[in-house]
Amino acid sequence: MDRTLFTPPMIETFRVCRRAYQLAFHSKQGTAGEPTRLSTLCKRFLLKALAEINRSRIHTLPQVQKYLGQNWPADRLVSQDDSDAQEKTIQAFRFVYRILMHYIKAPYKPQGSEVAAVSLKVRARVVHSKAYLEDSFDLILWHPEKRILELVDFHLQPLKPFDPAWPAATLLIRHFLAQRLRGRWPFDKLVFTFCQLQSNGLVPVSVELDEAVVRLHWPEVLKTIDEIKEEQEFAPHRSSLCKRCHFLQECIAMGGVKSQVCEKDNVGYCA
Repeated sequence: MDRTLFTPPMIETFRVCRRAYQLAFHSKQGTAGEPTRLSTLCKRFLLKALAEINRSRIHTLPQVQKYLGQNWPADRLVSQDDSDAQEKTIQAFRFVYRILMHYIKAPYKPQGSEVAAVSLKVRARVVHSKAYLEDSFDLILWHPEKRILELVDFHLQPLKPFDPAWPAATLLIRHFLAQRLRGRWPFDKLVFTFCQLQSNGLVPVSVELDEAVVRLHWPEVLKTIDEIKEEQEFAPHRSSLCKRCHFLQECIAMGGVKSQVCEKDNVGYCA
């Protein structure tokens, strides 16, 4: 992993457990042909399908059904020797289908908003540093009359409790990256919306960050970046009860790590 490019999952993982960070982002094991959890595959598929809908390339339920038929990763999901896995795969397919069925009828697009960008990756250099921060935005909505830029994130798990006075590093990083978008969308207000995908529709939650709070906590993110760059040895825990280390070690034994962490739902968005 490049020691000058950092993403929100890297920052969040390092803060919680440095050993887990090493296992997830510096392990040389499990980078090819690694097994991926069913939930991760479903989320990847859903994000691609939702992107097609938000780009107005898919308009109707028959088109959704066609997209499912052509792109559903059946070869990676179905196990002929495991009946339990087959049943879970069938349930996952139904779950994904119901989500897309509801979303095609009512895409997330508040009144007065315009789809500005879909699946946009943004990278920016940290001032007075050789480090870069990068993240992807599932959907960006522009409200021209109110001059609001809305950054939408789709996820499968319920949001964790959110204290606006103590924003997670992910929110701070997204706020930083959003400033690079002012040239294209000169917004006066920035809104973060998290849409939980459910089989019966969406559950959106919107939050805003106070500029004073951002200025207060941003140096903590910069400090973490410096610590990551300087860290050479990641000593194991004295305790064997670290759930993250245990989980990642299991992933290594299975043959893969990175996708299990980088694709984890709702990592630090509202901690």
